[in-house]
Amino acid sequence: MAKNTGGEEEVGGRDRVKKLELIQRSLGLRHKLKVHESMQPPGNHDDLSYTLLAKWELEDELHAIEELLAELRRENVKRKRDLVSSGILEKRRAAKAAAWAAEEEDLAPATSGNGKKRGKTK
Repeated sequence: MAKNTGGEEEVGGRDRVKKLELIQRSLGLRHKLKVHESMQPPGNHDDLSYTLLAKWELEDELHAIEELLAELRRENVKRKRDLVSSGILEKRRAAKAAAWAAEEEDLAPATSGNGKKRGKTK
């Protein structure tokens, strides 16, 4: 991630970790729900009620996580839209392209078009 002077990298890094943790938890919950679905239903009503309640708790947590992730995505899209509309994103891309061009120029061999070395002459 590119370094920003406004502390955006640190905040963005925490957001990324938070998103990854939420995604991993949602994957774990989905797996648990599949296990619930593959199990044979309990033989009596008491066990069935406990099983249903446990499944509902997993589903509710999964829905909560999905809502949080959806909200984070909406916020990210809004930030990107604001950057695009203000032209900042294009300026950043142009600055990166200029930096890459300067870097390539620094890495280019130090010869001119006629094969002689460039530099100061005595």
